[in-house]
Amino acid sequence: MVASRLRGLTALALLSPFIVACQPPGGHVAAVATGHFTAGHRFPVVMISWCGEEPPRQIDLLGEEQRRHLVATRAFEGDSIEVDLSAPGEDWRIVDDDGRAVYRMGPDSPQEEYLLGVGTVEAEPGEETEHDIAVLRFTTEALASEQGVYASVSREGEAEYTDPGAFPPAC
Repeated sequence: MVASRLRGLTALALLSPFIVACQPPGGHVAAVATGHFTAGHRFPVVMISWCGEEPPRQIDLLGEEQRRHLVATRAFEGDSIEVDLSAPGEDWRIVDDDGRAVYRMGPDSPQEEYLLGVGTVEAEPGEETEHDIAVLRFTTEALASEQGVYASVSREGEAEYTDPGAFPPAC
């Protein structure tokens, strides 16, 4: 009886890193950290994976002064995408809170914290967007300090560095 309890506790101990790393149904987001000093002066490439059938429709990048919204111009297939936040390409339209087009994106300072929220619904300009896929908090300074994947580990956007091969965790 003691041996079976120990096996159960051992199994739980082995699975706990996976339980902690997996977010509620919705998805996962991570920023690619280059570890190069130039990363402090530009927004990162982000990797987004979703668990349901609905792909991302809007990515919000919210700082103290900047509030940028990337709105998908097409429906994405599969269950993951990569987006270069500094130059997202023709798959995304970038707007500010008033709905005006934004043509250049860059961080105000490497120390400023940004909240990156990914949702399946496009919101009207100036309205709150539900970040039902994932949320990530980061500074570009942190992404310049280490190399790897800076992945969200909670619905509030807390993140930690992880092995690139371990992203995304299973749904």
